[in-house]
Amino acid sequence: MYFFQTANVLLPSLPLTFFIAFVSFCVGSLLGLLMALARIYNIPIIKQAVILFVSFFRATPLLVQLLIFYYGIPIFLKNLDMQIDISNIEAIYYALVVFSLYASAYLCEIFRSAILAVDKGQLEAAYSIGMNEYQVLKRIILPQAVMITLPNLLNFFILQLKNTSLCSIITVPELMGVADIEAGRSSKFLEAYCMAALLYWSMCVVLEALFFRLEKIAQRYKKRYL
Repeated sequence: MYFFQTANVLLPSLPLTFFIAFVSFCVGSLLGLLMALARIYNIPIIKQAVILFVSFFRATPLLVQLLIFYYGIPIFLKNLDMQIDISNIEAIYYALVVFSLYASAYLCEIFRSAILAVDKGQLEAAYSIGMNEYQVLKRIILPQAVMITLPNLLNFFILQLKNTSLCSIITVPELMGVADIEAGRSSKFLEAYCMAALLYWSMCVVLEALFFRLEKIAQRYKKRYL
């Protein structure tokens, strides 16, 4: 049956799909944490820049961001007569940059809310025994903030995995991109897209099971050490 044969065509694209989601999530987490700290500690100029950055990437569709970066930047550089040729850069690098920036904007707010949720009494106690800002951040704030926001982080990763389907619009051969190619080749759009949906669903179910287990472990750690 063609529906099941389609799986053999789509399965090789899963590693690239997961790679885009994982790398952008990791980079976005680092950038998001740094931006959250910049806002919380009111670093001049940087705080205002972060607010503008987060506002743009949260208020505009990810698809529009991909198109702006992939098609708009080369046109913009050409109109400025800049001798910079970026036409040979592969589409996946644009996708990684855009997805990382997109993730950082959302994760910035997730981290900021988690950090602000840490009990201020603990911070005052830490300062009273002579801890400096770095020690308080490392030993008290961040461990608790991660525990608080862990479910949101895991849910966002699943969302980021599904968002990778938009990469097909800039010709990245991830799961949806390969499904588009196969559907156009065979003219069997229903089977190709249904198989793609089934594979996305399968990945999300597996991740949800793993994340549920991870949350249980984190809860035990929280009760024991925090």
